[in-house]
Amino acid sequence: MLATVTNFLFQAKTGYPDSWKPAFLAMQLGFLAGALAVVIRISVLLFTVDEWQQIIFWEITFATVVGIGFLLHTTGRAEVGVLLACLGGVGSATAYILLLGWDVYFHIWYLNLAILLIAVPLRGWIKWSWASAFLLIDVLMFLFVSESQPLISATPGVIQFLGVSNILGSLFLLGLPMAMYSHFLVLEREKSESLLHNIIPKDLANILREGDGVLALDNANVSVMFADIVGFTPLASKLSAREVVDLLNGIFSEFDDICRKNGIEKIKTIGDAYMAVAGLPAARADHAQVLVDVGFEFFETIKKYQTINANQLEMRIGIHSGDAVSGVIGKSKFSFDIWGDSVNLASRLESIGQPGTIHVSEETLNLLDETSLEVIPQQSEIKGKGTMRTFLIHKK
Repeated sequence: MLATVTNFLFQAKTGYPDSWKPAFLAMQLGFLAGALAVVIRISVLLFTVDEWQQIIFWEITFATVVGIGFLLHTTGRAEVGVLLACLGGVGSATAYILLLGWDVYFHIWYLNLAILLIAVPLRGWIKWSWASAFLLIDVLMFLFVSESQPLISATPGVIQFLGVSNILGSLFLLGLPMAMYSHFLVLEREKSESLLHNIIPKDLANILREGDGVLALDNANVSVMFADIVGFTPLASKLSAREVVDLLNGIFSEFDDICRKNGIEKIKTIGDAYMAVAGLPAARADHAQVLVDVGFEFFETIKKYQTINANQLEMRIGIHSGDAVSGVIGKSKFSFDIWGDSVNLASRLESIGQPGTIHVSEETLNLLDETSLEVIPQQSEIKGKGTMRTFLIHKK
C-alpha cells in the first residue's frame, strides 16, 4: 500500500510531459509542503483568532482548488494542474490580505507564483500573460489595499507567525524546484559531455566548443591501426542477430578498454574492423611502439573468442606511421575522423596481411624496439604505391 502511494505521488506518469520531468519531484514536494502549511495555519487560527470561520472557509475553498491542480499535475496534466494551483494560491493570498491585512505577507505569493510560472516549461504566451497578471494584482493590491484596515483582527503573534511562515514557504517553493532543476541540468550536461567525449577526444571537444564549430588539425607523427576479424563473416551467417551483436560488442568493448588503458584514440568500427590511432590528440614519441603493443593485446583478446560454433576467429592488423589530418565532419551524427595517405596505407597493410600477425610499414618498423620481435620482411604490392618493403611482426 505504501509503495503504491509513493509511486503515485513521486513517479512521473507515462503521459507526463518530458520537458516537465526534471521538476516533477520538486513540484510534488512543493504541493505536499503547501498542504502541510494549510493544516498548520488552520490549527493555529482555530485557537488564536475569534472570527476564524470566515478565514478557514476561504482557506479550505482555495486549498481545494490547489488540491485539484495537484491531482491533475500528478496524473500527467502538468500545465493545467500548475495553472489551476497557482490560481488557487493567488485566491488564497488575496483572501488572507483582505481579511488579516498586508502585514501577514501573503502578497509575497503573487511574485513567487509569477516567478514559478516563468520558470516552468509552459508555452511562452501562457507563462508571460499569467505571470504579468499576477504581478499586476500585486501592484494593485499594494496601491489600494496595503494601507487598508483588516476585516478581522488577530494578535501580533499570529501576524508575525503568518509572515515568517510565508517568507520561509516562498523559499521552499521556489528554492527547492530551482535547486533540483539546476542539479538535473548539471547531470544532463555531464551526461552530454560524456557522450560527446565518446565521439570526440576531450581536448578536441573543448576546442570545438570554444571555436567556430569547425575542427581541422594537422597531425604529424602518428600511427594508424586497422584491425580486422578474420572468419567473422561466415560465422555471422550462422548466428542470430542478437548473437552477432553480442559477440562484436564483447570483442570491441574489450578493445576499447585496452585502448583507454594505453592512451590510444579509438576512431571507429567499420563492420567487423576496428580503427585506432596513437599520437593524437596529444603527441607522443612512442606512438608506433604503443600501438604495436596494443595490437598484440588484441590478439590475446581474440583468442578468448576463437572457438565459437566450430569457427576459428583470428585477427589481421595493419599499422603505418606518418602524418594525417583529423577533424570533425557532418552536422548530424557527426564524427571525429582522420584522413590521409597514412590512413590509406594502414588499411592496405591490414588487407594484405596474414592472420595472427601485425603487418607494418618500414616507417613504423624504424620506430620499434625490435629486440622482442620476430620480423619477416615482405615485398608487397600496394595499390597506388607499387612495390613496397613491408614487415610481418610477431612476438618472440
